[in-house]
Amino acid sequence: MKVLLVEDQLSIQEKLRFILEGYGTIDTADNGRLGVDLFCKALANQSPYDLVLMDIQMPEMDGQTALKKMRHAEVETYKARPGEKKFSFIIMVTSLEDPAQLMEAYLKGRCNGYITKPINANELLDKLREHNLIQQDGSNRET
Repeated sequence: MKVLLVEDQLSIQEKLRFILEGYGTIDTADNGRLGVDLFCKALANQSPYDLVLMDIQMPEMDGQTALKKMRHAEVETYKARPGEKKFSFIIMVTSLEDPAQLMEAYLKGRCNGYITKPINANELLDKLREHNLIQQDGSNRET
């Protein structure tokens, strides 16, 4: 599994990396602009991310804006390559329990889910199992 962590807090990045290590390769970005850049480069190289975990509140570009740019990049890329459609599974990570923020992420940004801080490892892994990103036994689906 190829993972992109877009999170400005180093402690959260480290915790997510610790939870996900062993499931695949992990790239990190500490703001939304860098996250979008990495995401678009992976798409252009025909090796999109399987999973993106992204904070909503970040410097330079917030997660909502980054999410919309990522989804737009996917749509534009797959227009040019119609036989190839592999949309990333994007989970928003937030300390906010603001329904308006979450509805915007789902409806306007087309995220696939969210988790709240503090991060619960079991909740995250259960969500990944539920969507077949990792197997029930915890192994990577792409071994």
